[in-house]
Amino acid sequence: MCRDWNLDSFELENRIRELVEAAGFRLLQAFWKPIRGRHQLRVVTDAEDHNITIDECANLTRAIRDFLDSYPHEFPDYRLEVSSPGLNHPLAPWQYRKNIGRTVAVQYHEEDAVRTWQGELVAVQGDSLTVRQGEETREFGADVIRQVLVLPPF
Repeated sequence: MCRDWNLDSFELENRIRELVEAAGFRLLQAFWKPIRGRHQLRVVTDAEDHNITIDECANLTRAIRDFLDSYPHEFPDYRLEVSSPGLNHPLAPWQYRKNIGRTVAVQYHEEDAVRTWQGELVAVQGDSLTVRQGEETREFGADVIRQVLVLPPF
């Protein structure tokens, strides 16, 4: 995650994860991205039981910025973005339950092909899902799921 600085990337990701979890959230992604000669740290986080709010992202941004600013030699010029996952971000298995009732697209492996099934997420059992499309219901085990996306409600 961190290429040019002395603080090792594993240590940095662990520290960010600790800050995210201390705020009551889960870390989905943290990565550096070059933007106009500067480094941007993008942190994507979510809550297990609700959609993370703008105020919660702002509070988490302050906590992460305070941490980064305590290492001025490692992070001399950076930009920080903390956000919730967008609709184009695949769900992690722990996010399935809070999305029950929403329309999802499940990409799954069937024989030698990748297929997509769209419908309402109606049940979650562990890492497995049940999705209903009209009158037909399908179950998808964790072993066949490639990714799950929430679809816009329109």
